Formats: sequence, structure tokens, C-alpha cells
Amino acid sequence: MSDTPPEKRARTEATVDDAKPVHFNRGFLDEQFISKFHTAFTDAELAQHTNVESNGCQAEIMAQPFHTGRLHSVFSAEFLRALRRELAGLTWHERANDLYAFHQTDDLALNTNTHIRALRTYLAGDEFVAFMEQITGVQLTRGHLDLAAQRYKPTNHLLCHDDDVQRGKLTRKIAYIIYLTEDWAPGDGGALGLFAQDDCGNPTEVVARLVPEFNSLGFFLTGHSSYHTVEEVTSDDRERWSVTGWFYGPAETDDMPSSDLPKSVMVEPVPLLEHTCDPARWINAAYLKPQTQAQIQDSFVEQSSTELRDFLRADVFATVQTEVATLWASATEQGPAHVCKYLKAHATHEAAPVTHELLQFLQSTQFACVLSSVTSLDLVRASQQVRRFDRGHYTLVHDQALDPAGLDVVLSLSPAEWIDTWGGSTHYVADADELLSVSPQANSLSIVMRDDGTLRFVKYVNHTAQESRQEISMLFIEDCEE
Repeated sequence: MSDTPPEKRARTEATVDDAKPVHFNRGFLDEQFISKFHTAFTDAELAQHTNVESNGCQAEIMAQPFHTGRLHSVFSAEFLRALRRELAGLTWHERANDLYAFHQTDDLALNTNTHIRALRTYLAGDEFVAFMEQITGVQLTRGHLDLAAQRYKPTNHLLCHDDDVQRGKLTRKIAYIIYLTEDWAPGDGGALGLFAQDDCGNPTEVVARLVPEFNSLGFFLTGHSSYHTVEEVTSDDRERWSVTGWFYGPAETDDMPSSDLPKSVMVEPVPLLEHTCDPARWINAAYLKPQTQAQIQDSFVEQSSTELRDFLRADVFATVQTEVATLWASATEQGPAHVCKYLKAHATHEAAPVTHELLQFLQSTQFACVLSSVTSLDLVRASQQVRRFDRGHYTLVHDQALDPAGLDVVLSLSPAEWIDTWGGSTHYVADADELLSVSPQANSLSIVMRDDGTLRFVKYVNHTAQESRQEISMLFIEDCEE
């Protein structure tokens, strides 16, 4: 699509007081376009991708999984290029947590750069707010607009979420994005992915994508049905630039979340097994010596965590790695997407006899005694999962899926060398502070005491990862009667 619009597309200068003209394509303000777009966008029965054209203006509506609009050639290319040059001169902050990794400016509300201020003033002005109301059928509140710029560098991403956020009596009503990167290709990643939902309202998988297109404005109605993601940027040398934000409106009862998480999200700890087996059959003999256990306990009491390298006997570890590799073909993907994404395997005695016996031992009172020797904790219940994290897998902190406080014990089955830049590390956080991060290392047992208020997540495994994170993940609960 040409950067220079046809002459019949009247792109006059939309001006605001003491600001640079924004050069908005005013053909979009034509009554015929507004009527055609509004009719399609507000049609609850709309089931197919729909193109809307009027007076040389082009737009599209993605009907599934929820209505998402995009206007093409919204501003003049020259204006957006000048805007990007101003943005490039600002201070950018790296933002990274369980949900996202990208670079962002401060809120642009008070920025005095010419083109930034022009864009902010026009988007928040009555003409454009009224236009968004007319084409979406949603009531908006004047004077409330969020605006910031983002740069997604290689491996940056924003995982599944719904933008359903309230601010007092107001709530986010429309999310919007203005793309500033030219000649972006689908293979570069960074698409806006839209999630379908199951019968309980939980996101399942991405079923539609909006690939970044320079000088286009994408938008959708926010709420508990608008689960979306910014997919990982997979280009090695390009950045995805955009300006994004939200329009606000009055909060309503229907704005409140209604989905319930499936019970499979939580793995409930159960009483330990009474399993008779010599720990020396499984565990490196060095870790069974009282002197070694005392030294580990001293360190654990001080730091609330420890890592035991070469934990299993070498022959046992080799056998378990071989057996577990055969289990993934029948593994099930865990979700929903706004909580986690990874593979979970089930080891039967027929398919993986040594691994099956090891799992029983690791959930037994005998293994709990070994843990007690290095932690001084009296453990009575445990949960257990055999998990694999491939590229694109992760876990998120979610209010409805928080693990109970306890002792996290993870036996890594990953390859010997794991590169931190791949992602896949476990992070422990409290409030805004990161307390600890643990990277997977082959045959290493990580033990971390996690109290109330401390949360954990497995960081997104990005596309550069050359291996999968594989592990036996366990949570042990203390005897609460003490």
C-alpha cells in the first residue's frame, strides 16, 4: 500500500491549538464510512472477516474470535516518521516480568515534543473520541486516555491477558495500537494474536493475527473476552515500534470478569507415600552423609534455598532421561493460556519403569526425611508433575492459581548446559522485588522455601532456545500442627 494516499482521499490537516497538525485521514470521518463500519462492527452475528471501503478509505474487521478493527493509512507517513524520530530521542525503560518483556517510554500525556503532543492532543480530543464512539458503538469518557510507545526487540513479547482494568468508576473500553515500523513481515513475529475461548470463558489458542502494518490503527473492545498477546519478535535485527493505549468509559456490571479456571490448573498436595526403598538406590551417596547434610542445612537455614548438583546417581539419571524422552508423545498441554503453557507427562510402570519408581520415592516419607535432613522441615504432603517447557512455554502469576506456601523442590532433567538468554528460569518475587532466580541445570535439585507473599513463575522460553526445559517439579507442605 502506498505511503501517499490518492488525491481523492481528502487528508486535510486536523489541527489543535499550538500543536503540529496530525494529518489525520479525514476521509474516515465521512458519514458513509462511519455508517458502514459501525453497522459491521456492532453486528453480533458478524462471522467473517469484513473489508470496509468508502471514499478511498480502507478498513477491515476481524470477526473472530472477537471483533477487532483496523484502519489503513490513518495519518501521513511523514507525520509518523517525524513522530518516531521524536520517540527515539526519549528515555526508554526495559520492562520485564512474568507477563512481558519489551521497552517502553514514560506516559506521553505531558510530553512537549511537537509531534508527540500533537498526536496525544488529537487522540484525546472530542473529534477523534466521538469518531471512536461512532464506529464502535461504545460510550467513552472525555479526558481519559493512556498513551505510551513500545519497542519490541528480538525475543520481546507480551503474553496472554485481557486488558480488563478498572480505574475507580472508569474502566478500559477500547485498546488501540498505531504501528510505526515499515515493511514488517509475518516472519518477523510481533503479531497481535487473538485467543479463542472455551465454554468457561478461558483462553485456549490464538486463532487470528494482526500483523504489524505501518500507518495502521488497530483496536478492539476490552473485557474478559478479549484475550490477546503480542507474539515474540523472532527477527534477529529488527524492532517492532508502536504507540498504544486505552480509551476509558463508565464501568458496568458486565465489565467484571466471569471466567472460572479449570481445576487442573492447581495440583493439590496429597499425603506422602509410605514407600520402602533405600535412598542410596537413587541419590548420590555424597548427599546422604550426615556431615554433608549438616553443611547444606546450615546454608539453607540462612538463605532459604539451596541447589544440589549431580543429585541422582549418574546411572539412574541417564536411565530416567532416556525413559522420559519417550513420554512426551502422549503428554498433554497445560493451560489456560493466561495462567501457563507447558507439557505434562504421565510415567506408567509399563512405559517408564525406573522413572515410575523414582517418582514414587520422591513423593515418599523416606525422601521427605532426606529433605528434612537438609532443611530441618517436617514435611507431610506433596504434589508432583513431570513437565517440559518448549519454545513459547511459560507460567504466569495469577490470582486464582497461586501455589500454597511450601518447599519448592525441582529435579532438573534438562541438558547439561542451559543458556540464560533462552529464558526458562524460575523467578521468585515479592512485591516488586526479585528475590531469586534459578536456571535449569542437568541433574540438579533446587530447593526453595517459599513463604506467603512470595510468588514464582517460569520465564517464557524464547525462540533462540536450543533445548527444552525438562523436570520433575514438586511442592512439599509442612506439618501445620507444629
